[in-house]
Amino acid sequence: MSDMNENTNPMSVAEPLQPAESAATWLDAVNQAAETAAADVTAASSDLYAAAQQAQAPAAAPNNVFTLPTIEEPARPQSARAAAAPTASYDVTSDDKLMAALSWLGMVLLQIPLVSIVLLLAEGNKDRPFQRHHALQSIGLFVAAIAYEFVAAILFTVGSVVTLGCGALFLWVLFFVPHIMAVYYAWQAYQGKEINIPVVSQVMRQQGWLR
Repeated sequence: MSDMNENTNPMSVAEPLQPAESAATWLDAVNQAAETAAADVTAASSDLYAAAQQAQAPAAAPNNVFTLPTIEEPARPQSARAAAAPTASYDVTSDDKLMAALSWLGMVLLQIPLVSIVLLLAEGNKDRPFQRHHALQSIGLFVAAIAYEFVAAILFTVGSVVTLGCGALFLWVLFFVPHIMAVYYAWQAYQGKEINIPVVSQVMRQQGWLR
């Protein structure tokens, strides 16, 4: 019986593991796990680098892009006031401004364009474009004012008769319209600006008297 028990008892048959073999097996498992982790880290690093390169690359423009057409703003016409007093394109001195203004004020004070005639005949003044411009314009206004005074006299007489003299209290202003215009143009000339008299300047340019 003792022999049979020794042969059938598994505890007595199995031999205990040697410590050296257990340590070697454990080291092999650790090395395999480390190699696997290193491979995973390398693959993840490659994926991150590729994603970073793709993010830095400029996005390709689409082939079909709808763009709104540009509409150019049309040129705005100059206002009537700007057209009435353009700035001279040539050199204008302080003497030019003074003499041009005197050509208008002389007509108001003397009732004749005497200063303008002198400017057109004087050797040192007739070659100055700014002085010549205002001298010619003042003479043109003087001629137009003669015809205007006749029309104003007719309107004043008719208006006074129709209103039994009451209209004369207001219609007398009609006779001073050319004087008011001359004073205004004198101020424009002193500011170094050219002027355009309605109708008068256009007629003078058509006749070649004014540039």
